[in-house]
Amino acid sequence: MAHLLKEWSKSNLLFLTLLLVFLGFSYDSILDKPPTGQHLWRQTDCLSITQHYAQGSPFFEPEMHIQLADNNSSGKSAGEFPILYYLIGKIWSIFGQEIIIYRLIYLVILFFGVFALFKTLQMILKNQFWSIALAFLIISSPTYIFYSVSFLTDGPAYSFTLIALYFLTKYSTLSQRKHFYCAILFFSLAGLIKVSSLIAFAFIGFIYFIEFFPVKTLGGRKLFRNRKFESLLFICVPIIIFSWYSYAHYYNNIHHFKYTFNNIFPLWLMDSAELKTVLDQITHFSSYIFFSRPTLYLVLFICIYNLFCIRKTNIFVYSANLIVLLGSFIYFVLWAPLMGVHDYYYNAILILIPAIILPFIWHLKNNHTKIFNNSILKILFSIFVIYNLIYCISFVQLKGHNHFANHAFIDNPTLLNEMEWYNWNNTSNLYRLTKIDPELKRLNIGQKDKVVVFPDESFNTTLYLIDRKGWTNFMNYSNTNDINDLIKKGAKYLFILDDSFLSKDFLKPFLSQPIGEFEGVKIFELKNAHVDL
Repeated sequence: MAHLLKEWSKSNLLFLTLLLVFLGFSYDSILDKPPTGQHLWRQTDCLSITQHYAQGSPFFEPEMHIQLADNNSSGKSAGEFPILYYLIGKIWSIFGQEIIIYRLIYLVILFFGVFALFKTLQMILKNQFWSIALAFLIISSPTYIFYSVSFLTDGPAYSFTLIALYFLTKYSTLSQRKHFYCAILFFSLAGLIKVSSLIAFAFIGFIYFIEFFPVKTLGGRKLFRNRKFESLLFICVPIIIFSWYSYAHYYNNIHHFKYTFNNIFPLWLMDSAELKTVLDQITHFSSYIFFSRPTLYLVLFICIYNLFCIRKTNIFVYSANLIVLLGSFIYFVLWAPLMGVHDYYYNAILILIPAIILPFIWHLKNNHTKIFNNSILKILFSIFVIYNLIYCISFVQLKGHNHFANHAFIDNPTLLNEMEWYNWNNTSNLYRLTKIDPELKRLNIGQKDKVVVFPDESFNTTLYLIDRKGWTNFMNYSNTNDINDLIKKGAKYLFILDDSFLSKDFLKPFLSQPIGEFEGVKIFELKNAHVDL
């Protein structure tokens, strides 16, 4: 990554200054916060694995707090390649388990990814204004900016893809092998930590394939000109990724539990009512977090325009628009049921934006020079980019629960109210658990004591926040024998976060030994619970 910082010019300094200002406004109150927003389930899964690495778990034996593996006796489970979790875990083991460390490491990855994007645009467009303006438009997605520091690997995977494309562009320009090595490394990292991020690599694979024929995709030349060397490395990407996920599948099978569902959820499995629900969620929720409405309309217009420019551009540029669009459509079809409220899934198709906008600007540069250099267009586009950056900051601050943020740019009252409710729920019901550890120590509830937490239906959210292994209500426990079985597996304490669960008949036999209360959280000892069978 140091390669990116070698050339210090006025344009580099200007871009980096503007980037730091933008990130400063975006993250001014989020970097030291616990997980925020509506997807705490998935965020705390990542944090749970990281925390176990900090406590000494071997690299190839990831585990988490929820004890659903090995017949309810362990939390061993594997999903994406855990290199980032392991790295941060080891840093935590030295400096302490501080949230800000996790977020800052992800922020560094974001920084290099965005700077790589800017340098790529510089090499292609050779125009400082358009390189800076397009880079900021491309990163003005709330989905990207928020989730790039929110513990999930979706944002970092996109950043690694941008770095890979930078090195591939350098390789295309200079034909130096070191750049191709780096491109393959970062494509591999992107796919390992989030396999759905490989749409860009699939496009490059398409170019690689058609260049086996007498096709010069870059106009007067081919991108790939050293077939033996390139083929050997190119095939490494799918082999490396397949190897890890094969191991993860094996690991989950022997422990009988998996926390992440790598299967496809195709469109055709939904009935008409489910499809309508997902489309409504996309229309009124996740699409707003993906990009602003004006940007989505602009991208749609440019995408259609690009399709009619087949005779005015080279195969590589034209295919970028077409193949990435096709790849994103296939991704949507295969995971359609999850595209409604799971806004972080949209990180995988962020590559659509540069794949559509960059060919258009490149077309203007080569075929409509006066428009490309027009000062009025540049002023209008600058205003448009600034609007999108403010829109992005508003969403990040909303999802980060910034009390002083102005959300005037979010023109969707229903979505705004929904996000505010999640913020209230997190603050009222979950964040109190981040302060409970001194009380647990006072009650002699040790680090290794296993607990049961109601009514949490996620894998790890409450367990991570109290840093105790055990069980949530993910399995929807509904009878006394369920709790008996957990006691046999080592459950010693019962935590009730919602008083309505105190009246559940199947829990009543276990409420006879209250030992403490913390900000409304009721704690009961389970060791000697009397159970009427």
